[in-house]
Amino acid sequence: MFERASLRYAVIVALLIGLLVPTALVLLYDAQKTRRTALEDLKRDLVRTTEVMSLSLAEPVWQVSPDLAEPMIKAQFDDPRFVSVVVREPSNVAPFQELRRKLAANEPDLTLSESRPVLRDGRKIAELTVEMSAAPLLETKQAEMLRTLWRSFLTLTLSSALILWVMQRRVLQPMTQMTQAAEALAAGQLQQPLKLGGSDEIARVGQAMEHMRQSLLQAFDALREHANTLEEQVEQRTAELTTSNADLTQALANLKTAQHELVESEKLASLGRLVAGVAHELNTPLGNSLTVVSSLEDRYKQLDEMLANNTPMRRSVLEDLVRDTRRGQDILQRNVQKAADLVRDFKRVAIDQTTDSRRDFELDRVIEDVLVLVEPSFKHTPFLIKTELTRGIAMSSYPGSLGQVLTNLLINALVHGFEGREQGQVLVRCMYGSSGEEVELSVEDDGRGMDESVRRRIFDPFFTTKLGTGGSGLGMHIVHNIVTHVLGGQIEVISSVGQGTRMVMRLPLNAPQRSGGSEDALH
Repeated sequence: MFERASLRYAVIVALLIGLLVPTALVLLYDAQKTRRTALEDLKRDLVRTTEVMSLSLAEPVWQVSPDLAEPMIKAQFDDPRFVSVVVREPSNVAPFQELRRKLAANEPDLTLSESRPVLRDGRKIAELTVEMSAAPLLETKQAEMLRTLWRSFLTLTLSSALILWVMQRRVLQPMTQMTQAAEALAAGQLQQPLKLGGSDEIARVGQAMEHMRQSLLQAFDALREHANTLEEQVEQRTAELTTSNADLTQALANLKTAQHELVESEKLASLGRLVAGVAHELNTPLGNSLTVVSSLEDRYKQLDEMLANNTPMRRSVLEDLVRDTRRGQDILQRNVQKAADLVRDFKRVAIDQTTDSRRDFELDRVIEDVLVLVEPSFKHTPFLIKTELTRGIAMSSYPGSLGQVLTNLLINALVHGFEGREQGQVLVRCMYGSSGEEVELSVEDDGRGMDESVRRRIFDPFFTTKLGTGGSGLGMHIVHNIVTHVLGGQIEVISSVGQGTRMVMRLPLNAPQRSGGSEDALH
């Protein structure tokens, strides 16, 4: 009953809005237009009437005959629009002729005035002032509008009654039947069929509900037929799901093992690049040392032969031997020391990367040790490594992990950033952060850069732009995991195509203590 009443109210409100609002707007528009038109017509008639009267009153004024002018003026007041007519002579204070009627309360806004000189032989003999009001015409229009409003009200009343009657027969009663049928369906009472006559939309909805009732009956019959075998089906599906779950668990374990092996391979590959560079660098000082030793050996063989043959030795020969020996010793010492320094730096970096132990260190020294070992990869290329390092930044962290991150970023700049370039440079910079409790380490190149799609995915595992040409897609993933999970910092990539790439790391001076799950975080 409440829904039916609500629908009736909605229809009545719709009718009121649909008829009264447009009617009111039209009436308001007509009132404004009528007022404007009436004033325009009044203005036009006022000008014409004033002009005619000024010509007609010239003779009575000239003859100073008010009685002759009065009938002419009163004749104009047969038109209800006239408010006043005043004729004044320039030499008299009192008007020559004056006729007025009382104004209504709303007429002042609708009254217009017009003045004209009364001329005789081209000379002004009086001043005519005429006032007219549009109120009578507007009153007539308002009466018509009121009659229109009453007609609209009667039309609305009859329309509402007719529409409500049609709705009661064609909408409300069928909807009541459908509501009862729906409530019966919701209560599980499916035996009572729904019958609605007609072929309109509501009847089609009723037919759809009847089809739904029949479908529900068939579905319940099918459920009852399968009820006896349901437990067996559940057990069978459970066994299948258990087997599938076991297979998925084994596959996940295999994936984790494979990923762990790939990550370890990437770590060893990073260390292997350092080994190749160090081996290449050691060739030079060791080769120089071997040359010096061979030369000294030849000189000492010559000295031994002279001693064996009792050959007289001149002082100059002995001085040459001493001078060559000293020079060779100096060259040999410098080259052996250089080789020892390379081996020491590599040993420190390699131990840090393999043991990954926490210790106190100065950031600039760790960076320089890594650069010594990475520099051979840049040595025979047109690309340079420059540094801007703040000295004396003391950290308590994991230098091996930090070295691996720096190595990967530098090699990544060489392989990807400078691809297709004939020259370029990498700038490694470190400084204190804004808070004083962190350090900012950046690796910036002026290479080819990357677009937004690559930049967003650069840290995704197995994502690489060198797929099939040696890229594993794990280098930058390992970098991100080491920076965030081991070193406890953040890394940001700033890059655009043709503008180079800047990797900015913000690391705490004291790295967080690593828990047992930190190793898993790397994988």
